[in-house]
Amino acid sequence: MDIEPSLIRGIGANIAAHRRAAGVTQQELASRIGKSVQWVSAVEQGRRHAERLTDLLRIAQVVQCTIEDLIGRSVDNLVPGPRPAGEAVAAVREAIMRAAAPAAFPRVAEPVPNIGERVIAAWTIWHSSPTAHTILGGVLPGLIVDAVAAYRAAEDRRSAARNLAGTYQVARQWLHHIPDGDLAWIAADRAMNAAREADDPHLIAIGAWALSASYRRAGQQDEATRLCLAAADELRAHIDQSAPDPKLLADYGMLHLAASISAAQSDDDGRAWAFHRVAEEAARAIGRHYDPWTAFGPANVDIHGLAISAELGRADDVVEYSARLHIDDIPSVERRAAALINTARGFVRRGEDESAILVLLDAEKISQEEVRDSTLVRELLRELIFRDRARARTHVRALAQRVGLIPAN
Repeated sequence: MDIEPSLIRGIGANIAAHRRAAGVTQQELASRIGKSVQWVSAVEQGRRHAERLTDLLRIAQVVQCTIEDLIGRSVDNLVPGPRPAGEAVAAVREAIMRAAAPAAFPRVAEPVPNIGERVIAAWTIWHSSPTAHTILGGVLPGLIVDAVAAYRAAEDRRSAARNLAGTYQVARQWLHHIPDGDLAWIAADRAMNAAREADDPHLIAIGAWALSASYRRAGQQDEATRLCLAAADELRAHIDQSAPDPKLLADYGMLHLAASISAAQSDDDGRAWAFHRVAEEAARAIGRHYDPWTAFGPANVDIHGLAISAELGRADDVVEYSARLHIDDIPSVERRAAALINTARGFVRRGEDESAILVLLDAEKISQEEVRDSTLVRELLRELIFRDRARARTHVRALAQRVGLIPAN
């Protein structure tokens, strides 16, 4: 089956469109971002993908657009009609917007403890279900409305604020993966405000962790790093060094993992690995404790080590690191899928297309939704389609059809 080239150009087509609109030649762009003209041409034609966020940040600065312009709104209409998650996102958006209105909610407020149980259940779904995107799309609108109503009616506002923070946290996580970056930012900001009102060090730390992801998505890696480190300093004052609370120590480690990714995306490998070592020490200190929201623990520390190598563009390190991971020991579905997707990045960069597609198929077995909704997976598939290696071709095209990248036969 012949494939229309415009269907698989993706980010490359966006780069080319914004470059031309800014009046920048390929030679000028290449010179200003420290790449060759051949590299720019290959990316724009879809023969390779701009794997590193650092490269996209530099390109966006030169062609005077945002990261969202390059990765969030494709120039070509890859999939006709709304995305499968479109209705769910619209419902979540309506619930979030309603929550800001001063009018009372037209429903009886649910008891605060009940809301707390629903928040825990939502986080359990997120990490344990291979169809978490679909399930939470149906759960979140009602949970947001009920959590806000319970907060407004509660006598114990701090307890209600804790539930509200947790609700917006899981909503932010879902929106970040769908993805809807702008709405995820709103949810992260609301979660932090609720955590501050609850005066809960754990929720404040998790709030900073969530906000840092939105800063990274917006291309503000340095600000994301500063936010995580400031939150870690604030959290340290609440940690009893003689008998540290495992939950707070896990938060401390997770903030450093988030900072490590931001640093890697800023090309600061020294700081990235230094932050990662702090997280390793925290994971060793808490032993078998596993945080049900952030999935912090030794396995997640290893997954972030793999991600750091991928963000730094070190394909050999990615493949070597992945060989040491025990995927089946990782409780979180989302984290297992993320590890395999980053492993595929390494194989694609090494030109080992058959290994790359086999790893992506393994990720799809863990969670079809994590693969389907991943911008990175779509870019990897575009490059694999362009290379069109015979041994990988059948699997590559079949997966590309399942994620909606190319039309089905």
